[in-house]
Amino acid sequence: MRPRVLLVAALVVAAVACSSSAPDPYAAYRQARTEDVPGTLDWQIGPVPPDYRASIGPTDAYDELFDAGSRRRAYAILAQVTNTSDHTVGPPAWVFVTPRTCYATAKGDLVSPGRTGNGCTDQNLYVQGVNATTGERLGGFTAFDTPTPWVPARAGTPAVVTADVQAGTTRLH
Repeated sequence: MRPRVLLVAALVVAAVACSSSAPDPYAAYRQARTEDVPGTLDWQIGPVPPDYRASIGPTDAYDELFDAGSRRRAYAILAQVTNTSDHTVGPPAWVFVTPRTCYATAKGDLVSPGRTGNGCTDQNLYVQGVNATTGERLGGFTAFDTPTPWVPARAGTPAVVTADVQAGTTRLH
């Protein structure tokens, strides 16, 4: 009887060990809940499926972005972007939100931020995505932050990492 109990216990331990997967190294970057991107009418970011694991990390994905390295800091979020106007949901992606995007301000410019003379403010946001499986650049859009700075609803607080690209160094947090 005793060998049978030991065999059953060994099988239970083996089953538990085989069923548990390695911890997600990017768990803190995961978007925890669906929320609107501030200053947009039809864009949301939401959680990726719980069993999804990114094939590339945030620093490698950041290298693919337009203007990578030209900003001192960027939020890195592992999420899925939804366009609520046409109800499309993108693939799991690294979503980067960079503040202080500069807009044209000179007289006669096609787009100008109220002709204030300061087109570079922390409230001007640029949101870009990179497919977290393939590394393909997905595109980007502009947003405008609230007076109280927006912080994405991530599952944790990821460690700050530095992305060094040809244009400069950016702290991803």
